[in-house]
Amino acid sequence: MTKPNILVVDSDEGFGFMLTEGLQNSGQYVATCVHSGADALHAVVEHSFDLVIVDIALTDMHPAKLIQAIRDAKSDTKIMLIPLIGQDLPANLKDIKIDGVLPKPFFVGDLPELVDKALGRTRQRILTPDPVSLAKMRSRKEPSGTYPVPPPAADTTTPETQYFAQTAQPPLVPQETVRFLRASENEILRLLRDLNREVRAEAILLVAGTDLIAQAGILSREECEELTVLVAHSTQTAAQAAAFLGERAGRFTQSLHEGAAYRLYTLTLAEGILLSLALSTNVPLGMIRHQSRQIADQLSRFII
Repeated sequence: MTKPNILVVDSDEGFGFMLTEGLQNSGQYVATCVHSGADALHAVVEHSFDLVIVDIALTDMHPAKLIQAIRDAKSDTKIMLIPLIGQDLPANLKDIKIDGVLPKPFFVGDLPELVDKALGRTRQRILTPDPVSLAKMRSRKEPSGTYPVPPPAADTTTPETQYFAQTAQPPLVPQETVRFLRASENEILRLLRDLNREVRAEAILLVAGTDLIAQAGILSREECEELTVLVAHSTQTAAQAAAFLGERAGRFTQSLHEGAAYRLYTLTLAEGILLSLALSTNVPLGMIRHQSRQIADQLSRFII
């Protein structure tokens, strides 16, 4: 069976790329992305698309004009609109005949159902359990609902941290850099929260050495501090492998650990300075990389 051909029209290159990749990665569609109404019209005339997904924030053409032009060129093409983030379609677009609405933000796992509905295709929905947060998966509560008694202070290290203590040690970050990062914590926290609004992570960490500078997400401070140690040491272990392989920088700028439900993505901003995200595998990797790099560029001004 031929896969539906979909055109994404979005002037936001990052979001357009993320949506296109999400459609492609589903394995159910062929997707192409353009970033202007003019390019969209050219593509529609030159090629055959089953569905055109238009972001109403398009900058070069009013979406109503683009929709009419698509209808005039290819009357049987389905059209789906993306409203502004967190909003419904504006009143001046509600009376226009369209085939579907893709809310922003959306859950990538919902894409096939939303897109197939717009295409007029029926599908058998497979029920899957709701994603369980890392915090719940860690099972930190006993059946009685009370927390286990913490170990004595003399034995607080876990087997993981004991192992890492005997292997690769993260580089020391100059205290002047750490102090400046901590002094800028409010601004850094705002950037991490901006990133979290895009990717909805379990945890987003800014790490200096083995110090947690700031965090966003749903994990507690204690859980984030524990994750920080593991991220810092695993990144340094990866750096040893990079050096062994002859990587010119002596380290990998990005690292990715992926499981069935969660992935851990880490971006090295400077020696010992890490931006790390723990989040669901439902978030497209292209989106994670794009959004993380954008925030990393803004974080770079705090690294002295």
